[in-house]
Amino acid sequence: MERWMNLPQEYSKGMFVIIPIEYEKDVTYGKGTSKGSSAIIDASKHLEYYDEQFDIEPFEKGIELVEPLQLQDVSPEEMIKTVSDTIQQQKNKFIIGLGGDHAVTIGMVQGMEQLHDDFSVIILDAHADFRDSWNNSQYNHACVAKQISKNHTLLSIGVRSMDIDEKKSIDMNDNVHLIKSYDFTLERLQQILPKLKQKVYLSIDVDVFDPSFIRNTGTPEPNGLQLNTIITILKTVFEQKKVIGGDVVEFAPNVNYDAEAYSLAKLVYKIMALYSKFNH
Repeated sequence: MERWMNLPQEYSKGMFVIIPIEYEKDVTYGKGTSKGSSAIIDASKHLEYYDEQFDIEPFEKGIELVEPLQLQDVSPEEMIKTVSDTIQQQKNKFIIGLGGDHAVTIGMVQGMEQLHDDFSVIILDAHADFRDSWNNSQYNHACVAKQISKNHTLLSIGVRSMDIDEKKSIDMNDNVHLIKSYDFTLERLQQILPKLKQKVYLSIDVDVFDPSFIRNTGTPEPNGLQLNTIITILKTVFEQKKVIGGDVVEFAPNVNYDAEAYSLAKLVYKIMALYSKFNH
């Protein structure tokens, strides 16, 4: 059985649970997101145990890597149910899902609904993902934010691509807040955070990053955010909210992806460091 960071056996259970979700369905442009989780897990074996930025060693709390959910051949509805059921078995844990395409977030959030009362969702994404349906499914990755907004207040950060109908839907929805990548400021984030619930779920679609940093993703959009900005956003959220879990999705390792897989493994570990430091 593989272990996150190749940790010694005694640290392979504990506070953190990583769920690899191998799933992609009707992707829009580039393919390969079902392989994203395994590439990130492989890269994690080269991480330092110590996070120098937040002066903490998150692994000490224990990191369990569960068996990958191999869902390439199932329907979106089956995927959502399987992911949700898996989440529900992890009470009192900090869960991080590794996708897979962004539709897996719907399953993650549905599972969290069984473990937590009212919470908001923060999505970091280049795309609005606010379509009613795409490729004849309302559970496509292009519909994630729209589906989640039916039950949760939502903040999307880093958006720089959308359809006119998505814009109209978002403008009419008081529960949905948007910070476009070129409008992002920390002040804007600070203004919106009080409008969200105290509990927050985080979803990071890696296309939120500028393609100069992450190219191996389904639809890389120019004019994205840099890693330092993302870490500042995460730190601000962890300081002010109780983060209950999260996911990192849409990494499609195809060409020269080692540095990107390593960077995303470090991002996942950084999330654990923030939870360890600011959990309240």
